[in-house]
Amino acid sequence: MRRRWGLWVLVLGLFSGCADRERSSMADGRLAVTPAGIDFQRVAIFDGREVDVTVRNVGRARLSVDDVWVEGPDGTYVAAFTHEGPHSLLPGSECAMKVRFAPLESGALPATLVIRSDSKVEPFIRIPLNGTGVDAMARVSPRRLDFGRIEADSSKTLGVKVENPTDMPVEVATRLVGADKDEFVIEPVQLAPGETRELPLTFNPVMVGRKNVALAVTPCHGCADVPVLVTAESLEQAVVAEPGELDFGGVPVDRDKRLMARLHNLSTEPMTVSRMDLGGKDASFTHATTAFPLVLQPGEVREWETRYSPGHMGPADDVMTFQVVSKRHPTTSISLLGHGGAAELCISPMAHDFGQKPIGSKTAVNVNIKHCGSENGGPLRLTGLALQPDASGQPQFNLSPAVALPHTLQPGEELNLKVFFEPSVVGPATGALVVETNAFNAGRVQLDFKGGAEPHAPCELAINPVAVDFGTVRPRKGAVLGVKVENRGHDVCPVKNIRLRDDGGGVFRLPGGDLDGLVIYPGDWFAFQVAFTAPATGGTFLGTLQIEQADPVTPLVLVPLSAHSQGTCLIPDPYFVDFGLARRDCPAAPRQVRYLNACQDPVTISNVRVGPGTTDLEFALRSAPSPMPFELLPNEGFTVEVDYFAQVSGMNLSPLFVESSDLPHPLLVPLLGESSKKVENTDTFIQQDATKVDVLFVVDNTASMVEEQPRFIQALPAFVSTALDKQVDLHVAVTTTGITPESNACPGGAQGGEAGRFFPVDGSAPRVLTHQMPDLAARLQANAQVGQCAAVEQGFEAVRRALSEPLVNSADDPRTPQPNDGNLGFLRDEAALVVVFVGDEDDHSPDSVDTYVRSFQAKKGLYQPQRMSIYAIAPTGSACGTAGGTGLRYSEAAQRTGGEVVSVCAPDYAPLLRNVANKAFSPQDRFPLSVLPEVGSVVVRINGVPATSGWTYDSASNAVVFSPGPAPGAKVEVSYRRACQ
Repeated sequence: MRRRWGLWVLVLGLFSGCADRERSSMADGRLAVTPAGIDFQRVAIFDGREVDVTVRNVGRARLSVDDVWVEGPDGTYVAAFTHEGPHSLLPGSECAMKVRFAPLESGALPATLVIRSDSKVEPFIRIPLNGTGVDAMARVSPRRLDFGRIEADSSKTLGVKVENPTDMPVEVATRLVGADKDEFVIEPVQLAPGETRELPLTFNPVMVGRKNVALAVTPCHGCADVPVLVTAESLEQAVVAEPGELDFGGVPVDRDKRLMARLHNLSTEPMTVSRMDLGGKDASFTHATTAFPLVLQPGEVREWETRYSPGHMGPADDVMTFQVVSKRHPTTSISLLGHGGAAELCISPMAHDFGQKPIGSKTAVNVNIKHCGSENGGPLRLTGLALQPDASGQPQFNLSPAVALPHTLQPGEELNLKVFFEPSVVGPATGALVVETNAFNAGRVQLDFKGGAEPHAPCELAINPVAVDFGTVRPRKGAVLGVKVENRGHDVCPVKNIRLRDDGGGVFRLPGGDLDGLVIYPGDWFAFQVAFTAPATGGTFLGTLQIEQADPVTPLVLVPLSAHSQGTCLIPDPYFVDFGLARRDCPAAPRQVRYLNACQDPVTISNVRVGPGTTDLEFALRSAPSPMPFELLPNEGFTVEVDYFAQVSGMNLSPLFVESSDLPHPLLVPLLGESSKKVENTDTFIQQDATKVDVLFVVDNTASMVEEQPRFIQALPAFVSTALDKQVDLHVAVTTTGITPESNACPGGAQGGEAGRFFPVDGSAPRVLTHQMPDLAARLQANAQVGQCAAVEQGFEAVRRALSEPLVNSADDPRTPQPNDGNLGFLRDEAALVVVFVGDEDDHSPDSVDTYVRSFQAKKGLYQPQRMSIYAIAPTGSACGTAGGTGLRYSEAAQRTGGEVVSVCAPDYAPLLRNVANKAFSPQDRFPLSVLPEVGSVVVRINGVPATSGWTYDSASNAVVFSPGPAPGAKVEVSYRRACQ
């Protein structure tokens, strides 16, 4: 048996393999497969695993294995013989093949291995296959890398995160593609199961420009590339100056101009600026102090205020240099240019809201353009005055009068214009006036206007009289009559452009000027005067007055004017009768007119009458000669008596005509009167405390105050010592003439634009000082250190704001970001008010001196002028090199309030400040009334309680006189009925 087995083995050895042999026809073969089933277990997607399979012929005849394949998911399994066929097996011999499992998806992936042979018994053998696909590729994030913009010759590294979320190792490959790939560096990595790693991608730019590059990441063996978009740019210079040159242009030598030096970090990386230096070539250039080093964040623009305050006439230049931490550009420079000397522009208002107006109306606002610079600044040239159209495309804003350009203003000269709003389209409207000049800091100024339009019914006007007839006026004499315009409709009526369409060769005029426009409410009216001046040559004259109304049917109303002039026999006395102000319940006393025949011949008087006027029946003949006609002999006369009833409120005018035989047109004597409905009147006063005074110092904080501010500060102890010696209950505060913020270099926290807020606005020191504070003089001197950084002196405007709401009665100004910057606690009703202006140039506030003085006096009672006084240390007629012009506005204000002005050129300001402290604020015992009262109608109340004694009415001065005066702080009310005068 052993031999036979050995022989069999030998035979098998001789015929093993898949050799091509003759097959026995006597028996059939049978195949056996090892293994009988295959489990590939877990394999990563796109990876693969192979298993060897052995096929053995266990039959008794030769077999041919013809084919092998896998039935299952496409592309997942692959089966193949290990060597080329034919695959013919003798009994006992075997053949090898391989089966590969390469999953394309995750999850269980069963299949069947099929082996086909020429066996007649079992031609097909099926072997079960099992395997599980595992998503074992790395996760790549982010899919975009943005290196931003960095300066060439620098370096920046960003990371690509690769994460293996499975329990199988993953091989991650990387490669760079693109024209600029050589400027980037990255390495491949092998990830252990569950491992997360960041692959550093480094950008080392050499060339300037945007980079064309991408990163391809192969997340596993056999996986498709995952693209990572790379964005990068290399800059020639990261930190640049914008602009590279600051040209301050012309600046007056007593002014300064500020421009912003800007550094822009163009890169997306922080850049360090280590220091900043001025070249020192011209001391006229300075800059705000900034702590260095500092870091410019990506894309940040940092500004440094740069100031040019010319210390000399003519050109100036310097260089500002910044040191930057950079290999390529360690310095960035800005050129500084300027010129000493320029014209200055003051313009007001800068914006105006006309509000809601009816269609067809015309509303005006006055625009004042003034050369407010010093004489050394040269002339101011207006080169452009243009109204920009509004959004509707309709000409709803217009300008008058027309000005020939260029127009030149010498220092101190001004130009007044009117901007009109004439709405023609319902809805909001906006417009702008653009002013172009050669002025310092005002090459192009835009004034913004807005308004709105509302519809209304067509006008229904009544014009009285329908024609104005001046009759006869003697040569070289003048006469005034009136026209009344009344709205008899039920809606508003806009009228406009009331003017002379034909002035009769210059003999007719409107004394009040042309009326641009107004709106008449239903039932209301107004009257205006028309004047005739007879030329020496006499003659007959015709003219026309026009009135435009918002009525599409009759948009233009024409009122004929006629007048005749020649020598007359009749001489009236007076030539006109003015009844003055009257009341409906108390008409004016009758007035008489005497007519004299100055000719050598008799004249016949045929009629005396009151002609058509603004309101018929307001004037009437009380008496006239009767019967008529009658003959008036030479040198004889007659008298006519006229009544004025004053029943219609407002101005009334009518002609008194006398018809005579020597005149083709009746002789005119104009009748004038004004009726007022107001009867009762009350004047209110607050009694002052002689020991209490509120003092407000208003200090010029412009650049030219270099010499004057130290003198003023040095003199303040004299003021304080005098006030304390007099035991004055003192409130004292300081503000500046600055309205608009100018520079962070200005002290006090308001950038030089206190706008009436007391200094210092930031609250770094008490702002309302009192006599009870220790070291009052030192505190006041500290608060007077207001700096020299503003541009325009607007002292009056600053005081108006300081003493008006919301500042005067609030602890905090709600309009500003600074906390607790209100002026609450300064102004006391029972205290006198003294305002002291200190400046080397006149005030440039937008409104008139009269407007401001009335506003200041109203804080203490308009009829208590001694309770409010204005002083000034300002330019006077005695000019000096440090002063600009003459302080005419300060002088006028001081004169009207009983104050005084001392020259800013004086070497010592202490005498004036002592005079302020020595001002006698004696208790008031005389209270002047605003109008004449009826006898016996005066009623006096003190603190609301009637006072029946202790006072008298002085008719000579029209004042209530107390003896003794009311107590300090008492509220005095004087009520009375207006007298018939």
